[in-house]
Amino acid sequence: MIKKTDPSIVQSYLEDSSNLKGGHADGLYLPENEKEIKDIFRECAAKNTPLTISAGMTGTTGGCIPFGGWLAGTEKLNRIIDIDEKNRFAVIQPAVTLDLLDSELKKIGLLYPPDPTETTAQIGGNVATNASGSRSFKFGSTRDWIRRLRIVLSSGEIIDVKRGIKRITHYALRITNYKMPQVKNSAGYYSKSGMDLIDLFIGSEGTLGIVTEIEVGLIPRFHDTFDIIAFFPTENEAVDFVFEVKKHEALTLEYFDHNSLELLRPSYEQIPRGAGAAVYLESESNDLDFWANILEKHKVKLEDAWLGMNKKQKEDLKKFRHAMPEHINDEFKKHNTVKFASDIAVPDDKFREMLNYYNSELKTISNRIFWVKFGHIGQSHLHVNLVPKTSADLPLAKELIMRFVKKGILLGGTCSAEHGIGKIKHDYLKEMYGDKGIAEMVRVKKHFDPACILNQGNVFPKELLF
Repeated sequence: MIKKTDPSIVQSYLEDSSNLKGGHADGLYLPENEKEIKDIFRECAAKNTPLTISAGMTGTTGGCIPFGGWLAGTEKLNRIIDIDEKNRFAVIQPAVTLDLLDSELKKIGLLYPPDPTETTAQIGGNVATNASGSRSFKFGSTRDWIRRLRIVLSSGEIIDVKRGIKRITHYALRITNYKMPQVKNSAGYYSKSGMDLIDLFIGSEGTLGIVTEIEVGLIPRFHDTFDIIAFFPTENEAVDFVFEVKKHEALTLEYFDHNSLELLRPSYEQIPRGAGAAVYLESESNDLDFWANILEKHKVKLEDAWLGMNKKQKEDLKKFRHAMPEHINDEFKKHNTVKFASDIAVPDDKFREMLNYYNSELKTISNRIFWVKFGHIGQSHLHVNLVPKTSADLPLAKELIMRFVKKGILLGGTCSAEHGIGKIKHDYLKEMYGDKGIAEMVRVKKHFDPACILNQGNVFPKELLF
């Protein structure tokens, strides 16, 4: 088994996109198979050593950052075990990246559809947070495409959990009592009457076991799509456009507010001057006359719109969409501050109310905090990111995100639609489920990880375990 204790090597594992500081660990394991994982668990349990699982370090909530104990990096578990072209599924190890899987699927005309934003992310990490992306509007999140998981529990037991098998009672585990919101959701342990056991592990943020094998569903690759980034004079006109398009067939509906466009402008000088908002649309329907009529109806100047008519143009539009998270993450790093960002989804009929609330609150702090609104508007899910201009405004940013969370929950939404809770959003989850709901999650955690060594501090504070 590979072990590393060189501080410089360990240091390289102590960050993700949350910009959370202060992480530390005594050493790093790099297991290459299930036997080594079982040996790691045996060693850590015997010494009561916390163990933090590290995947691609692309998360946004500090989930892979340890505060003591040892790390277990999964990068050696990186094989594509099988791709069944006929039955449309793939069996992969957790460190396989979205990029690697997609490059192999391209060769046979298949696609893994959830499309999480960060293509260098590892699929094991996607499973841990129930990640989603721009095409989740059409295809749903990671959960909807996981057919089977092979998991090593901290006891050393290996379980193979298939979709459709409800084995909750087999593990003498009673269902939790809290109710999840009926929106896109990645907040806390999954709970639903009659649920499959597999759903409990998806989105559990590495707190219940280490996933060693993942079976994912696939679909035929698209032959052609209609791709466009349309610019609108105002936010209201962009939102009106989105709600009309949602009645039709679309794969992707992504939103950029005025501040987002200004943040991107140094890298994309061709953004039209005076644009108040933009929407990235991807559709399987490439009826140009149909889309031209809708765009003109919503005051889009077709000469300013960016069309994806060929492969390169389509790739350029996707790069623009993916550039937004990269640019805002650079802003957080530049100001050396932890990430202040909402990840709230609300029911569709409450979206305009939530958007109006964002705008009314943001107006009051624009001279002290830079902010952007962007993201998955097709699922009534926007990210509002706040970058305080001085350290004195950090408490204001934190308070404002909490107000957004409370409003979203009041409207029937979630505090975390796709990024999980990690170590920086405990208060949001407590606001959503209350002390009783968190206590139920602690019970589930202790059931599958009785030693309480796995990913301490993820989902809820580690102090609740002891």
